[in-house]
Amino acid sequence: EGKPIRVGLPSFIARIKMGKLCRGEWIDLEISEMDEKGHGVGMWGEYTVRVRGAIPGDKVRVSVFKIHHRKRQIEARVETLLHCKIERFAPRCSHFGLCGGCLWQDVPYPEQVIIKQNMLKKCLENAGIFVEPDATLEVETPFYYRNKMEFSFGISQEGNLELGLHVPGRFDRVFDLYACHLQSEQSNGIVSHIREFAQRHRLSAYHLKKHEGLLRFLTIREGKNTGETMVVLTTSGESFPIIDALTESLKIAFPAMTCMVQSINSRKAQVAIGDDEITLLGQGHIQEHLGDFSFDISPRSFFQTNTLQAERLYQRIVNLAAPLKSERVLDVYCGTGGISLFLAKRAGQVLGIEIVEDAIRDAETNSTKNSITNCVFRSGKAEELLDQLCQNGEHYDVVVTDPPRAGMHPNALLALMRLRPSRIIYVSCNPQALGHDLSKMEQSGYRTEYIQLVDMFPHTPHCEVLARLVRTS
Repeated sequence: EGKPIRVGLPSFIARIKMGKLCRGEWIDLEISEMDEKGHGVGMWGEYTVRVRGAIPGDKVRVSVFKIHHRKRQIEARVETLLHCKIERFAPRCSHFGLCGGCLWQDVPYPEQVIIKQNMLKKCLENAGIFVEPDATLEVETPFYYRNKMEFSFGISQEGNLELGLHVPGRFDRVFDLYACHLQSEQSNGIVSHIREFAQRHRLSAYHLKKHEGLLRFLTIREGKNTGETMVVLTTSGESFPIIDALTESLKIAFPAMTCMVQSINSRKAQVAIGDDEITLLGQGHIQEHLGDFSFDISPRSFFQTNTLQAERLYQRIVNLAAPLKSERVLDVYCGTGGISLFLAKRAGQVLGIEIVEDAIRDAETNSTKNSITNCVFRSGKAEELLDQLCQNGEHYDVVVTDPPRAGMHPNALLALMRLRPSRIIYVSCNPQALGHDLSKMEQSGYRTEYIQLVDMFPHTPHCEVLARLVRTS
């Protein structure tokens, strides 16, 4: 009793039909492809089985933990790797498997790139886009590349405070993190220092059900090219009289920490940045260099997580857009203006639009800070601002669009097609959404002539994709 039950195919299918398949049962499965989340996919009878950490060519023994009878889908986890086409090696991280971050740290990096390329091709082909992607822009090192990490405070089953990352699929389960190999050694040290301080002073972690307790999140941001470090400690509205002592102890232990901020989130919503901020050390921001530009990064600022690859990504965008001094460029979903500034060095005029007002303020600050005079930024919904540009008869030679993961808003896409720029550079973090939007644009008189995958996040299925479209009619 309580032990997993391994069942044969006939018995398994019979139990599915009777609706009596139980969690914890084991099956052997061959993985044939990847889904959009980077999970291995295999078939068992009429059911699609999705397996975290499995990749095509694997034969795995998995345990079932969720069944969706109406969708004919099963979710499972690997118990034993029986056979693999791509050899695995021991992951560097001791938390691998427990952590919800890295998915493929046991897969050689060149093979990770191939898997992502195949995922991209499948998404594009499903959308009717048959363009062979250019060679992937790979990272120089697949470790220690992140300039920002967010950690959660939690409470163990024994009632002890924990500080780390989430277990896959569990918003309420945190494990103590001691060494993440995607962030710097300094960042690992800060995590351990704050955990030990909190435990020594018996500080409380926020309870997700009772909605009480002090400590909620820890965010660490680093300027990879400047060495400056920001620590943001998100707390509830409870009193925190010894936060100055924590700040002082961190400053002594980590001299590169130039900024510390307390972010107060008094709401129930689990967000890492609260409504109120108290600057405890420094100016409330750090500086970072990207190419020829300098950026102020505040707790709320968006900044690409992989600094080195961000610079290469932005330069590729400029090269593909190829703006002339006589041309006007529109940057849709411009964020804090990083791409806009790179474009401004070669274009005549650049307009950046973005719904987040804080991001627009950062973009304007960054533009002024870098003496860029041919950039203007406007805040508002992309679909509304694009429609206004159309109604005003505005003309743009080049449009760069870097939408959220879901892709462009349908009305924004329609308005973009009405603007009729001669070329469009589409930056996407979601190949499925990219395929959908490219298909719509090709139906509206554009041709996709170039695609390239830019790997920003090794050991995960995530990537950025660049597409260049030209107007054909």
